Amino acid sequence: MRSIQLIVFDLDGTLIQSNINYMGIRDEVREMLEDLVPPDEFQIIKNTPTTILNLVELVKDKDTQGGLYEKAWQIVEDAERIGYEKAKIEEDVHSTLDKLQLENYDLAIFTNNSRKLTDYGMKKFELDQYTDVVITRDDVKKAKPNPEGLIKIMNHFNRSTEQTIFIGDSWLDAETAQVVGVDFIYFGDLSAPGTRRKKIEVKRVVNKISEILKYV
Repeated sequence: MRSIQLIVFDLDGTLIQSNINYMGIRDEVREMLEDLVPPDEFQIIKNTPTTILNLVELVKDKDTQGGLYEKAWQIVEDAERIGYEKAKIEEDVHSTLDKLQLENYDLAIFTNNSRKLTDYGMKKFELDQYTDVVITRDDVKKAKPNPEGLIKIMNHFNRSTEQTIFIGDSWLDAETAQVVGVDFIYFGDLSAPGTRRKKIEVKRVVNKISEILKYV
């Protein structure tokens, strides 16, 4: 019996390429924080690797007057929507998922995008035919790199860490897999910024989605 039974994919940056301006979003939200915290604290925030979602929550905590939290979320959602409207799917995604589906692998998606945006992308690129197990940031208390969503998926399929593999394109995905002890495949360039955060060692690297077939 094969060891891997469950394959979990990140969505944006892995199966599809949305070109969401994540750096631009991060900079805009950080600029809000510059007016909310002392200069020394802002320098720490500016130089500490973190997620956009954590920055938005920090705005909520620091904004005693109120109002900026909704503005921060609007920045995120507007940029995500624009990115998904211009998104493209990786060329070998459908053929690869067809093969995996025929071989009866359990397939799932775990993304930090919103439910609304994810549903739009899944339908737009006809990915909803492969799985109805999709965990977004709206389905968990803590988004990636917290492994809550990945654990939910494993529990749904009743699969162990040894039976699961996670494919993603960022340090968020790599760290999520590492925390829970799941094998990880990095989609992209091994030297991409951020993939070695906290000395994460990426052992399996693919440049095409179809290349994962040799690991499952």
